[in-house]
Amino acid sequence: MALKRVIIFALSVMPVLGFSQTKYTFQNQDLPIETRVQDLLERLTVEEKVSMLVSTAEAIPRLDVEKYYHGNEALHGVVKGGRFTVFPQAVALAATWNSDLIYNVSSAISDEARAKWNFYNQGKDQKNVYSDLLTFWSPTINMARDPRWGRTPETYGEDPYLTSKIGVAFVKGLQGNDENYLKVVSTPKHFVANNQEDNRFAYNANISERALREYYFPAYKATVQEGNAQSIMSAYNAINGVPSTANNWLLNTVLRDEWGFKGYVVSDCGAPTYIVKSHKYVDTKELAAKAALEAGLDLECGNDIYAKHLLSAYKKGLVSEENIDKATARVLTARFKLGIFDSTENNPYTKISPDVIGSKKHQDLALEASRESMVLLKNENNILPLDVNTIKKIAVVGFNANQVVFGDYSGLPVIKPVSPLEGIMEKVGNKAEVTYVKWKTAARNLNLIEAENLRNDHNNEKGLFGEYYDDKFLDGTPQTRVDKVVNFDPVNNPPDPYTNYRHKSIRWTGYITPNFSGTYKIGVNSDDGVRLWLNNKLVVDEWHNRGMTTDQVEIPMEAGEKYAIKLEYFDNGGDAICQLLWEVPTLTDDLYAEDKAVARASDYVIAVMGINKSIEKEGRDRTDLKLPEDQVNYLKEIYAENKNVIVVLVAGSSLAINWMDNNIPAIVDAWYPGESGGKAIADVLFGDYNPAGRLPFTFYKSITDLPPMDDYEVSNGRTYMYFKGEALYPFGYGLSYSEFEYKGMKIKQKDDTLTITTTIKNIGGYDGDEVAQLYFKAPDASIKRPLKKLVGFKREFLPKGKSTQIEFEVSKKELQFWDVKTKQWAFASGEYQFMIGGSSQDFKQQKSFRLKP
Repeated sequence: MALKRVIIFALSVMPVLGFSQTKYTFQNQDLPIETRVQDLLERLTVEEKVSMLVSTAEAIPRLDVEKYYHGNEALHGVVKGGRFTVFPQAVALAATWNSDLIYNVSSAISDEARAKWNFYNQGKDQKNVYSDLLTFWSPTINMARDPRWGRTPETYGEDPYLTSKIGVAFVKGLQGNDENYLKVVSTPKHFVANNQEDNRFAYNANISERALREYYFPAYKATVQEGNAQSIMSAYNAINGVPSTANNWLLNTVLRDEWGFKGYVVSDCGAPTYIVKSHKYVDTKELAAKAALEAGLDLECGNDIYAKHLLSAYKKGLVSEENIDKATARVLTARFKLGIFDSTENNPYTKISPDVIGSKKHQDLALEASRESMVLLKNENNILPLDVNTIKKIAVVGFNANQVVFGDYSGLPVIKPVSPLEGIMEKVGNKAEVTYVKWKTAARNLNLIEAENLRNDHNNEKGLFGEYYDDKFLDGTPQTRVDKVVNFDPVNNPPDPYTNYRHKSIRWTGYITPNFSGTYKIGVNSDDGVRLWLNNKLVVDEWHNRGMTTDQVEIPMEAGEKYAIKLEYFDNGGDAICQLLWEVPTLTDDLYAEDKAVARASDYVIAVMGINKSIEKEGRDRTDLKLPEDQVNYLKEIYAENKNVIVVLVAGSSLAINWMDNNIPAIVDAWYPGESGGKAIADVLFGDYNPAGRLPFTFYKSITDLPPMDDYEVSNGRTYMYFKGEALYPFGYGLSYSEFEYKGMKIKQKDDTLTITTTIKNIGGYDGDEVAQLYFKAPDASIKRPLKKLVGFKREFLPKGKSTQIEFEVSKKELQFWDVKTKQWAFASGEYQFMIGGSSQDFKQQKSFRLKP
């Protein structure tokens, strides 16, 4: 060893051909990465190696090793580190059924990440943890087996084939196609079966190996073997009694030995702690470090088990330096592939200009992705598209009409995002009258006090003067601005640099100016501490930690008068919220009198309904599939006044909208459509874009259609593959303004590959896309096989009257099943049924074909 170190030292100080300025051998970019990693590894102390196994790895100045912070997110745009293009949420990307588009989207995301990294002087000037720009914990490729799961909007749906194809495209787009360098590191997550939020830190999912192999594993296997993902994130939950973070079978036997994964495994944040704390798998944190390291976990997201106890475990002989070296080498390899230790000359990604961030090209791509994601669920009597030239009045109403809802893990847009209302108004222009009625709810008859009724002494703007402090004590120098409304709700609103809501305090001051006289109820909806003064009198004093509460006080007000208000709030962490509300005295008991009057006077009503992160998000599962009751009741009242109602749903998962399906003539699912979602919605409603999105999961009629939430056996009636009931809308479903004809289905076999062709013709009156879907049904067997299973899809643009031939290639591997007896993949010979059509139920052509082993 001594001789070896002398040789390395000699090499390190000698000029090296092509890179004469190297101080250390590992800095010589002409050498193979394996050699460079090994050289750096041998220079590191055990303490320094361990310091690299946490997500916020600090610098090692003696070796010129810069700090490296893992952990940014990029589900549908870069989340931290500045402003970026905000694409539609992941589930919307899945609804495009367009792998090429998803590749372009993720390529744009990684271009913007590299551009910002370059702007930050190759990351040196970026100081915030979890905000660096070269490692992303995306995509989420867990299967959306149950629509109640709160993280369903982050996924690509319920089907392993669709998820695999989109996941691979997303990974490839993020990591780039240079043969020498990675653009960024992509981290598919959460391996595996992270499928419920209730008790997620301690949950043990009992799953058969067959279900794992056939349903939960394929997307991960594809992103590793086809996408070459450089990182994988393990899950919080246990699988069959063993925490995923300490599961040797998952991380070593399957991931590395069987699939050939060469990258590093990172834990979900804090997961190693739960090996002890929640799963009780081991008794001490040192033993947790041993279990995780030996199981193949390389990097801890967090600062507990590896950060504080791995070194101690090593000194006590619980873990070997060899295993520490393995983990460190894997983590370092990714850094070298990114070019962290190289000069910038040969790395093409160091040349990407910050000008690409939020560029017109990327804005257009975000708009196109949003358009392609729109799913037309119903269009009775072809009420859509609307002809603006024949319409005089349009009413725009609803819960999400004037909101921009991005969904979870969303960044800050460069441009001003477009709400559905704004998109519709821009589209209509002065051709028709558009009347917007603000959302009111019978569930809570308090609504935000709007800017027109708020004033302040600091400028002539409408609104209250806001002071934002970075602690919960209203201390220090605040950031200030005028807020048109008090709606501090970072969970559900687009990200806002002023609303970094962990341990935040805020003060708002100014005046309320009512439009007419009467007795008003002033309300504050908040968590944690709140104090409210009206006309210099303290009327609410709840300056302590507490759950979500709405405080109300009554006050008589005269029209046009000014009433001083001061509102103070602190948040202690968690789902922060502080809203200033009021109940305005009315001359009628009918809450929706204004809405109904506008509906009666309009030719059409566009109702933008749906949900947001107050109902579905990380940490919160849904308890029902229905649209909130107050929204359904509202629609019933509006529909009674005007039958020409078009509903736009803004949501991230399926909804049991049975009454709506039976009554409302047109329904469009817009998902969480990104920064230009309002424009895309308007393009679809008014016929400038022919919708062709398809559902990436089943819409059920009732929660009673679902097995219990903790039933992970997909064959027990889950998804389109095994559900025998009648779906509200089936997997793969979506309407068009046009019609498509399928003819001439043929099947040919060569070796182990089937080639299946058909001709599709647009026989309707609009140009548009068709999403052709290929399914198969296996021969009858003694084991339960899917009722049908997707094995191919293609999205094709067809001008009206034109036709094209679609070709699918299907490997016999796609038709296999996992044999529980032999613990191998097996193929059943016999008569296979192949079906082609526009959804999992709309089969235009079917053909049988006998296959032999």
